[in-house]
Amino acid sequence: MANGKIFSMILNTINEVQQKNKANPNEETADKSVFDLMRNGLQKLDQNSLEKRKAKGKSPVSILDLIKKEINGAKRVNKKDPNVATAPSSVFDNIMKKVNATSQRQSSSGIKKIVQDYNLDVSRLPREVIQQVQGKYQNDRKAFDQQYAQAIHDLVKQY
Repeated sequence: MANGKIFSMILNTINEVQQKNKANPNEETADKSVFDLMRNGLQKLDQNSLEKRKAKGKSPVSILDLIKKEINGAKRVNKKDPNVATAPSSVFDNIMKKVNATSQRQSSSGIKKIVQDYNLDVSRLPREVIQQVQGKYQNDRKAFDQQYAQAIHDLVKQY
């Protein structure tokens, strides 16, 4: 299942970030509970919770958006908790980079396919322009996918 791979990748990333944070003498070591908070939040996003979400009739949300929401929620909880030192923002930023990398890879592949399919010569375009196109493609693709997810969700409710 693709979601299982994504969860596994993000959980591995959390472990890696925790190890790097602990080993970095130039950065304050985040409390273990911060990483546990993120792990627990992601484990709540198992198939059962996604099924409950569907049963309540909530609009579909991408798994990556749900993961981002959990990571940001852990960051907020950590910031508000007076009993645990606030973790360096790099801890959360490094995890979010990995989450965002999935979407960026998809948009990069999509742009490459378009360039190949339409035999376009982009060799003279500056890297920044290509990145802007990829960003636009990523946003458009997300909106397009969301429309189809909502349409399928509505059909499922009818049947």
